[in-house]
Amino acid sequence: MTLAEVKIYLRVDYTEDDDYINSLIEVSQIYIDSMVGEVYKTDTKAVKLSELLQKKLISDMYESRGTEVVSNTKQDRIVNSILDKLSNYIIE
Repeated sequence: MTLAEVKIYLRVDYTEDDDYINSLIEVSQIYIDSMVGEVYKTDTKAVKLSELLQKKLISDMYESRGTEVVSNTKQDRIVNSILDKLSNYIIE
């Protein structure tokens, strides 16, 4: 995932937040891989799902200006279902 792709998704057209957005790209990828492993990366459709999830995570963290999730945050069904799907990939 590139900085340019994420900035388009976030509708950000200035450079002041580039370092912050780059760190969110890295953190979100680490989060996804730590939650589900990396086997999903062998499937093109799964990679597309992970990119959607990554953009969602980045957007949430960017808007809240942090990487913490408060305890009373409602669970997101889309995030959970994509994580479940990605975690079910196996090496064949």
